[in-house]
Amino acid sequence: MSSAPAIRSSISIILVRITGAGLALLAQIIASRIIGAEEFGRYSLMLVWLLLLGHGATVGTNPLLCRYIALYIKSGDISAIAGLLRATISVVLIVGLTLGASAALLVHTGAIAVGSETILLATLAFSAIPLLVLQDYLESIARGIDRPALGIVPAYLVRHLAIIVGVSSAFLLGHQAGAVTVMSMTVIGLVISLAIQFILLHRHLGGLLRGTAPVYRLREWVRTALPMALSEAAEVLLMNADILILGMFVEPELVAYYFAATRLAQVLTYIPYGMSAVTAQRMAALAECRERGKLQALINHTTLASGGLAIMAALGMAVLAPYLLALFGSDYAEAVPWVAILAGGIAVACLLGPGEDTLNMLGQERAGFACIIAALAVNLVLNLLLVPGLGPMGAAWASAVALATRGLFAAGFAKRNLNLYLPLGASRLAGA
Repeated sequence: MSSAPAIRSSISIILVRITGAGLALLAQIIASRIIGAEEFGRYSLMLVWLLLLGHGATVGTNPLLCRYIALYIKSGDISAIAGLLRATISVVLIVGLTLGASAALLVHTGAIAVGSETILLATLAFSAIPLLVLQDYLESIARGIDRPALGIVPAYLVRHLAIIVGVSSAFLLGHQAGAVTVMSMTVIGLVISLAIQFILLHRHLGGLLRGTAPVYRLREWVRTALPMALSEAAEVLLMNADILILGMFVEPELVAYYFAATRLAQVLTYIPYGMSAVTAQRMAALAECRERGKLQALINHTTLASGGLAIMAALGMAVLAPYLLALFGSDYAEAVPWVAILAGGIAVACLLGPGEDTLNMLGQERAGFACIIAALAVNLVLNLLLVPGLGPMGAAWASAVALATRGLFAAGFAKRNLNLYLPLGASRLAGA
């Protein structure tokens, strides 16, 4: 597929994610209205821990599956796909179950001090860690076989519908809903969407793999996955460090306001995600076939499309932020400037190009790891310096600057290591 059809396919994935974002926003609005800002703040913090540990527990299998399945399909090496799937499912299940059980044990033994009202909430969140890991695993397989919608649609539509239906039903039936209710609906949504993902993918993989004896290339896979695992863990921490640090310094209500701001700004992240879902595996395939001209053209088109859409979306979000935040409650108006800063940071990152996809798909995963570590260091340092004095405003600026840092480093490595230019002069600036 040439770059233009790939971009069109990316747009369809972005539309799915935006629809999911709309459902997620509706779910969070309903939850915040029904359970109040304090309970919503407690739920937000535990949801961030679930996302941090769940996405971090994939230990590099996400980009590994996406990259190698695409390569093996291109070369017709179906036995290697069978071996890769068996090896990675064993790893993610062991890591996910171990991490979830360990986190719950720390809470129940008092090793991590939490209030009595938070123990059940934390237990529910940590029990969902293996589910979230499996969902990421299935989504990566769908991307690897170039059917990204099979993994994305259930994960981002069904999960949020469960919260909307569950919390609204509890309210209409007269039950007192709280953070535990919303988290319970989140877990139920994960279970349902996971089942749908499995059924859809089994239809496509069953015929491909039936009767195939698996071939294992563990040394190669481990060597490739290790820096990717560190990168994924650092990336998840990068995307959630602001809320975690904010929770150390401010009251739950302010955490709820800031969480609402991040949910609005997060809509913009679906633009690079949608592009990546369609183009990342194509980068690996083009590099394998040594079609360098097509690879550079794909990078150019991806950056221009992603950057242009992100700028328009950031401007639109800045204008609509007061009205969207008002849906959460009248007190949420305080978060309007934070939305603009966070959205601006994401737009700048999109303008800097798909640097990390380029690095990870073309065998430069160690350089990709260096980019994330640099951004994470900037994020942590700025959050710790700015949050105590500026509160959520400091967290927003820290996140925006960290995203720009990450994009600049990735653009520089793409030029230095691969001699690939990310458009708009980003590579030249980063190289200098």
